[in-house]
Amino acid sequence: MLLNKTIRLFLDSIGRREEYEFYLNKFQAAGADCFALLVPDLESLEQGAEALAFDLKFLLKLGLRPAVVLCGTDAGAKWSLLKDNSLFELTEFPSIGKRKAGIPVFVEENVQTLESLLQKVPSIGKRVHFIRAGGGLSTEYYYVQKPDAELSPEDKAMADTAGALLEARPGTHISVTSPINLLKEIFTVKGAGTVFRRGSTILSGKKADSKRLLALLEESFSKKPRPGVLADVTQIYFEENYRGAALLEQKPEGFYLSKFAVGPEARGEGLAQELWDEVCKNHPAFFWRSRKGNPVNQWYDRHADGRHAAGDWVVFWRGMDAAAIPGLIAFCVSRPADFV
Repeated sequence: MLLNKTIRLFLDSIGRREEYEFYLNKFQAAGADCFALLVPDLESLEQGAEALAFDLKFLLKLGLRPAVVLCGTDAGAKWSLLKDNSLFELTEFPSIGKRKAGIPVFVEENVQTLESLLQKVPSIGKRVHFIRAGGGLSTEYYYVQKPDAELSPEDKAMADTAGALLEARPGTHISVTSPINLLKEIFTVKGAGTVFRRGSTILSGKKADSKRLLALLEESFSKKPRPGVLADVTQIYFEENYRGAALLEQKPEGFYLSKFAVGPEARGEGLAQELWDEVCKNHPAFFWRSRKGNPVNQWYDRHADGRHAAGDWVVFWRGMDAAAIPGLIAFCVSRPADFV
């Protein structure tokens, strides 16, 4: 889709161009009636109905039409905050296909949220964004198969709804964010809320399908790996469908994380953190390098005990003895490039 200068500048203010272009192309190619179902709470509409309308009008300009789902006893009160805006069109399920101009709104006072979403996912949309004034939970990702006992009653109710929906409709993208952060949550890898996930199956060992690993590396880094890039790998962690992998090599200085790769389709889903946690659980000490200017370095900074910039590289480590640091830095700086 050719974006005019004004739209491009607005998207640039939200996030990195390669990220929002990836998501924009993904959503436009999805083929669903609506690219997402939005479920706002009453407080978010009382505080920011106009801001929400602005964002939704912008989505329409991008060729992306969401639907709004208002359920429960306060559904009528929520609708009263939207109905005077001509952008929103009261719609009955399943007649959504007949209305193309504005944003379809389902008002269902006698239907609970889970029941309504089970009706509409995936036939109308495959993404669900809860919107509430308080925004996301206290964590970037919430894994419903690893429940957190510290949740407030409100958060627990939302997590239970998300878990039930994921169980019944695997593959659904579910998140919660605030009205002001909706577009950032939609168009950036880091997002601006909490994503609910069932959790991935991470496998480990000394061997894996080399062809699939190499394909993942090429897709993830947009470069072709050099011949023999897997030759010295001694430990592999990988998602069962090869959407992400971490490769380690045993060196005199310690374990070297030679590659940490997550495919484009899996970015923003929390798979990177799951892989990382699995590596750290089994390897309390290791080191790695990343090119200067790599956007992921900010993420590495949060997970490393130390860093050192040298030449084209930033060298990171965690759990390493101080005496080993000069040697691991020298190793990383002198190591040849891993891609052609």
